[in-house]
Amino acid sequence: MPALYFTLNTQHLQPLIAPITEECDAALHAECIWTTAEESPPTPEIRRRVKRCDVLIVAIGSSGPGAPQLNKRMREEIVTAVNQDLILVPLLIDDARLPGKGEVGGVWKWLLNSKAHRLRTARWSEDLHEVLDEILAELAFRREVMDKVMKAGTGPLPEVKDSQGNPLEPPRMGLEFSGVQELRRTLDAEHYNLGRARQSGDRPAEKQALAALGLAYARLGQTQRAIECFEEQLPLVRELKDAKEECELLANLGDAYAVSGNLARAKKYYEEQLCRADEMGFAPFIGSAYNGLGHVHVKRGELACAIDCYRKALTHYRDLEDHDKELELLVGIGLNQEKAGDLSQAAETLEQARVSARYVENRKEEARLNVDLAELYKALNEPQRAFDCLDDAEALFDLFEGSWTDPWKSRIASLRSQMKIA
Repeated sequence: MPALYFTLNTQHLQPLIAPITEECDAALHAECIWTTAEESPPTPEIRRRVKRCDVLIVAIGSSGPGAPQLNKRMREEIVTAVNQDLILVPLLIDDARLPGKGEVGGVWKWLLNSKAHRLRTARWSEDLHEVLDEILAELAFRREVMDKVMKAGTGPLPEVKDSQGNPLEPPRMGLEFSGVQELRRTLDAEHYNLGRARQSGDRPAEKQALAALGLAYARLGQTQRAIECFEEQLPLVRELKDAKEECELLANLGDAYAVSGNLARAKKYYEEQLCRADEMGFAPFIGSAYNGLGHVHVKRGELACAIDCYRKALTHYRDLEDHDKELELLVGIGLNQEKAGDLSQAAETLEQARVSARYVENRKEEARLNVDLAELYKALNEPQRAFDCLDDAEALFDLFEGSWTDPWKSRIASLRSQMKIA
């Protein structure tokens, strides 16, 4: 029986959410938990309630002029849900809206990267069924993944395959959130649109259909089919002279070839992306291209080149104030500096990453960074700094539940034991 957690940004939603939870109970046989807008600030009990759920539904009603607000309790609930890998569903009531991606940061980014559903007060029962269908499909998909993982033992998730040999945890490559049912509908619809566009000679429509198909296949882990769609799309994009879309497509091709293991082709497309983005002054795509090239160099064992590319990407993403990419790149740079044997520089870079993780409220990454830093400070013969990092890591891991924390806690215990013996 799934457990659904509802949180509300305004007390005016309470009369609406009560019957919705009853409908969810009847339709999904789900346990429904919900908090009122006036509930006290976050407490350990609230965190425990979120952790034992499968889905966090963030109901957002209109709260006057401007974008809606999230109180401290809601922010804590969303952070907990993301770090526990719950399904996150923004539910926009009537004319409520989410802010634009450039307007807000922090926990909002997780809501903005999730598929939002609109629910009309006057017809909520009708609208709710689509939401529940998506939740059921996503829960079923996750159960299938976990079943495969359990049968596969301790192997990494991306290597677990379905009966056709496709990965069950595919790379996202820029595709916004969509449930399994929506992806299937997308494939059916876009294959039809592609055939109709080719029959009528509509080149822009053909290009759009290939783009949608490529991203859907990438999301499903069918990398070769994604590549075929992307490569058919590329001459159309160039013919139609859409430079921004060309950069985006070159990035997708680089990602897809990197996933397939063809690093030479991946490098070729990343370099084309860099050249085109630099020519047009598209800063985000310049950063993306350097990031992709860094990944290729890492896979080839060329760590100095990888670090150099990642640093160039970092400069661009800092200029764009993209704090999530900044965190990702700092971690990549620090870990590769450690591999290269430059431990002091690695510790300095991962300290910056830890500050960045706190800023974007990614506590899971912050906890892992504390353990990595402890190992570095142990190797640098700075035991007190290592113990401080382990204390911080333990405090953060205590916020989480699940078997994924066990290896990290074992690693902490081993480090403590080694340093006490030393």
